[in-house]
Amino acid sequence: MALALGWLIWLLRELKRLCRLAGRDRGRPADGRVPSWAYRRPDPLIYSQQYLQGQGFAVTWDNPDIHVQLASAPGVFVDAHALTPETEYQVVARIWNGSTTAPAPGLPVRVGYLEFGAGTTWHEVGTTKVDVPVKGAVGCPATATVPWRTPAAPGHYCLQVELLWDDDANPDNNMGQSNTDVKPLNSPHAAFTFPVRNDRAERALVTLWCDGYAIPPLESCGASEGEDTRRMRMDRHRAEHWPVPDGWRVEVNPDRLALAPGEQADISVDITAPDGFTGRQAINVNAAIGDGLLGGVTLYVDGTG
Repeated sequence: MALALGWLIWLLRELKRLCRLAGRDRGRPADGRVPSWAYRRPDPLIYSQQYLQGQGFAVTWDNPDIHVQLASAPGVFVDAHALTPETEYQVVARIWNGSTTAPAPGLPVRVGYLEFGAGTTWHEVGTTKVDVPVKGAVGCPATATVPWRTPAAPGHYCLQVELLWDDDANPDNNMGQSNTDVKPLNSPHAAFTFPVRNDRAERALVTLWCDGYAIPPLESCGASEGEDTRRMRMDRHRAEHWPVPDGWRVEVNPDRLALAPGEQADISVDITAPDGFTGRQAINVNAAIGDGLLGGVTLYVDGTG
């Protein structure tokens, strides 16, 4: 009896060992690659105007994920449209992950700037790396900080942040841009000028259009939300819901222009506010070549009434 019991215990141990070995090698190919059933891809992302506009959403060029702070005063954001020449700043980018199963450790984040306008020449600022946990985990979103000494020439600069990840679940949401200008209202006009450049290798027709989109206040999340609620939250950002506000007149001159490769031209925008306007109003000017978004500018009009 004791011999049979001992044999049974040995048999159970051997079966357990064999099952463990079989599970360890499940799906493992001879070349040592990670099997498809176990592989997960992260989705590092940032507020990306090109991606959102391609989904039919209105966009702001005042990027909520890109900020500038003085190197001497970390944590205190400054107006990116009014930077001092030859001054040490830091570009701060908020990086998200759309994946709940795969982090992005050591994600390279590249920062550069364009001369103010749409499609203008790009200049590199620097690159850093940041660890991005999975969606919903502590530390997501992650923060990437890159030092930037502003150019000697005064002017407006359009910041760009690009996330570099070779095997991204969605590589289309990796580029974000921040490009704004602010002018006071002057009885009752505000005039802006900015350049548009054709960055393509062939002659192209550039078209421009305006809207009044601004990111609306966040809504509180309920305990349980169904697909209808999610769809309603997304729908309020659709481009068709954000025309230039009633009572405002925006004139873009020209609103269509043909440019040779590398050619640049100035665009003038004259904004007329309703009588007695007070506060701040955002007007987005977007530029496209065909179906591709070239760039844009968010113009803020300040009125004292």
